[in-house]
Amino acid sequence: MSRYEKKRQMHAEQLERVRQEKELFDERQKIHEVKIQMRRWKPPTTTKVLMAFIFGNCTAVEIYSMAVMYLLQDLSSLYALITAVVTESISFAVYAAKAYNETKQEEFIKLERDRMEMNIIEEDTEPDREGAMG
Repeated sequence: MSRYEKKRQMHAEQLERVRQEKELFDERQKIHEVKIQMRRWKPPTTTKVLMAFIFGNCTAVEIYSMAVMYLLQDLSSLYALITAVVTESISFAVYAAKAYNETKQEEFIKLERDRMEMNIIEEDTEPDREGAMG
């Protein structure tokens, strides 16, 4: 093996090491960016704020109704208590259904995006069939 071929081989090995280090660096950089995004505080969604408001109001009505029933020895405010509990239950059920559907839709979109990326990667890595045949 001549000196030129040895230098060429050393250079090719060095380029391969640099390429591998760059790939590793890029992967670490992506992971770092994802971690930073996950650490960021995200304000609660409007529906979560509204749910907290409804739960707070219903809880206040329930406590008030129970106190009035106890102090006055009168069960007429039981209607308000029952209404508050029913409202709270229905609102939670609606919120849970909405959150489930949104999450399902988001996961479906992520799945489709991942499938498209995998198809692109597979197309790039497939050997050229025409060249292999002929």
